[in-house]
This record gives sequence, C-alpha cells and structure tokens, in this order.
Amino acid sequence: MGRIGAHLSGIERTLLNHLAAANAAATINSLRLATGQKVNAPSDDPSTFVALSRLRDRLSTVTATMSNVTAAGSIVTQTQTTLDQIRTQLDTIRAELVLDEDRDLTAEQRAEAQANIDAAIDEIETLVATEIDGRRVLDGSADFTVSGLASTQVADLRVHRIPDGSSPTISGTVHTTGSQAELVYTGSGGNVTADATFTLTGARGSASIAVTSGEDLEDDVAERINDLSHQTGVTASVVGDELTLTSVEQGSDVEISVDVSSGTFDVTGGNGDGTANGTDATATINGTHTDDGSATVDGNRVTFSRNGLHFEIEFAADFTGDFNTITVSGDALTFALSESLHQRSTLSVPGLHAARLGGTSGRLDQIASGGDLAGLDGNTSQAIRIVDEALADLTRVEGSVDGFQTAAVTTASTLLADLEEDLEDAITETDGYDENEETLLLAKNQELASNALSGLSILNQQRADMVLLVQQIAGLI
Repeated sequence: MGRIGAHLSGIERTLLNHLAAANAAATINSLRLATGQKVNAPSDDPSTFVALSRLRDRLSTVTATMSNVTAAGSIVTQTQTTLDQIRTQLDTIRAELVLDEDRDLTAEQRAEAQANIDAAIDEIETLVATEIDGRRVLDGSADFTVSGLASTQVADLRVHRIPDGSSPTISGTVHTTGSQAELVYTGSGGNVTADATFTLTGARGSASIAVTSGEDLEDDVAERINDLSHQTGVTASVVGDELTLTSVEQGSDVEISVDVSSGTFDVTGGNGDGTANGTDATATINGTHTDDGSATVDGNRVTFSRNGLHFEIEFAADFTGDFNTITVSGDALTFALSESLHQRSTLSVPGLHAARLGGTSGRLDQIASGGDLAGLDGNTSQAIRIVDEALADLTRVEGSVDGFQTAAVTTASTLLADLEEDLEDAITETDGYDENEETLLLAKNQELASNALSGLSILNQQRADMVLLVQQIAGLI
C-alpha cells in the first residue's frame, strides 16, 4: 500500500539518477562539440590522452615551422621580384649603349643616353638598398662576412655555404695563373700588308672584319676590332708591327679563331691553325689541389666544395704564390625550415651595388657619369661587355635564389603540409571524435533529461492530488 510522506520514493530516486546521468552526458557531449575533441582530460582515457598530447605537440611544432617557411617564402619571393627589377634596369642600360654601337650618335644624343644610363644605375642602387620584410637583402647584409681578403690576390669571392656554427678559413697557393687565348698578326711599318676579309670568333660570338693594305694597325684595325669586342669577346692591341688578338676571358674553354675568307691575314701562335685557347689556373686550396676533383676551375675562378664549405674564388689576373688566409663568418640568411631546432637552411646573397656588378671588363659604376668608361663613343663596346658581365653576375645570384626557393622553401612547404595533414588525421583517428555522433548523443541525452523531468513532474502532481484527496476525505476542504 502507498504511503504519503516527505521522503523520496524509489521511482523518484531512479528518475533523479537518470536526470543527473543524462545532464552529465549532455555536458560531456557539449564539451566535445565545443573543443572538437573526444578526449579532453586524462580521466577520459589516460593512454589515449598521452598519445594525443604527443601528436598535438608535434603538430604545434610543424605549424610553427610552417610559419617560418611562409616567412622565408615571402623574403625569397620579394627578393626574386627585386632581382627582376634590377635586370630590367641593366637591360635598359644595354639598350642605351647599343644605340651608339656604330659610334654614330651626336653629342646631344650621347648626353641623353648617358643621362638615361645614370638614372638606371641610380635605380639599381635604390633597389639594392630596399628593405624586404624589415631587412636589407641585396646590399651585402645577407651575405657571409669575409675578412683577410687582399684585392691584389683575389678579385672575387662568393661564399655559398659554411658548416653550421663555424668560421672556416680559406688559404692556399696559386701555382699557375689562368691565361687568355692569343693570336698575333704581324704587319709592316705599323700597317696592314694586304687586303683581307676574315671572321673573328670568340667566346661571345663572331664578327666579319675587313682590312685594307696600308691601314694603320692601331688607329684603324685595332680600333675596329675593339669596337666589336662586345660581339666577339676578343680585343686587339698593337706593339710595333704586331697586332695581338686576345680573349676577354681566361680559361681552357675559351677559344678564339681567325677564319680568312678572302685575301691574306696570317696569324701565328695559339694552336698553329688560326685558333687559340686560354689556360686554367692551378692551385692548392685548404690542402686540396684543384686537380683532385674537389674543385672545378674556369680560368682564374675556382669553385670549391668540401666538408660543408662551398665557395667560388676568382684570383687576380697574373697572381701566383700564397694568398692571405681568409676567414668566413656570419649567418647570411638563415631559416628554420624543419622540425629540428638544430637544422638550418642558409641562403647567401652577395651585394649588388654598381661597384660590384661586372667582371673582367670592369664594373658598372665605371660607365656612370664621372667613370672612366662613361660617355659612350669609343667606350661603348667595353661598356656593353661590362653590362653583359653584370647580367651574368645577376644570373648567378638569381640561380642561387631560385634554387633555394625550389630546393629548400618549396620542398619544406610541401613536406610540412603533408606531415601536418597526416598528424591531423592521426589525431582524429586516435581521438575518435565524430561531430555527427556527438550531436546525436547530445540530442538523445537532452531528451532523456527532459523525460526524467517529465516523470518527476508527474510524480509530484500525483502526490499533490493525493494530499488534496485526503484533505477532502477529512473534511478539511
């Protein structure tokens, strides 16, 4: 028989327990939906929580590294754009010089061309000083620091890589210097001895040259050849009756030739057949001879790569003997592009000021107003050679930057993106979180809680009705 009292009945206790359980489950479902995780605390599943913590820690490292890669990509991309703009200015300078290739511009036209050349060189200097993401990259600030270099011994040094955390030295001896290719024509009384037409060919191309008997070797023939040196890569000089044809560059791969199509223009020297080649330097660098395969030699330029040290060194023309010890230090542009804190990727970018751009023929600043090769006219051919050498300099730098973008930045970005995706998948699979499932469970638990509340409400109403009935029977109402 039922009893009326203040205590809870068994069914009420059951409903309250169901309500508490449903509310607790709904709270867990809501937490999982809010965090996107099934395991939010060690109490949920200790072993899974530990595994997830490790996966999430690694994912955090990968995400941070991806930010480094993005920053590196931004710097490299902007550097590539700036290099393109420098190339545009060099192309502009060359185009202005080519206008006087035949030396037929008026003084006013040369002045206008020189003004355009000066403006382009000024723009190059501005571009070189431009900050990229808060730092200068093209003024030498992003290069390694070099000390101990003597310009009378070393014409150029480009360091591409050094062992991490080290300050390596470069020392050694130049045994033989690289030489230019040479051929000699012998005239008489300082003049040409016979009419002739010949093709002069060098490292940069060919040109047809016509000479006439009695022409002055220095004022006529040599000048004519030198005016075309930007097309051939061959210059001419005269001492007495000898006209010497000389390649601009040194090296065994450099060849010049004279091919006579009509008349007589005999040359001597070289290979004895109207051709000649230069020679490469030989040297011992850091205890290694250039013949052992650790270095490649092109004229006086040696490319050395060993034990994490990679550089190009060009020795001054005609220099032989021991060169001063050179110390390399600094970080250049260093990026953390991998998960390892100890692994760094380095990009060195040499300074591209006008005073550094150029080569054997001279430097770009020499063709600006006030320079010894300004004004076009007789300086035009050599000035064009300087611009071509500057463009070659720029191409090497572009190749280094483009290679870093491809080999380091793009590769790291691809690998990290794949790894990030794999870790996210692993976390999802380990955690077991399913949004649709949690949404359904939340709805179910909320419904169970609602049902428990409804049951309690019915019981409460029944109790109130029984009290009312008793009161009516007792005549209290």
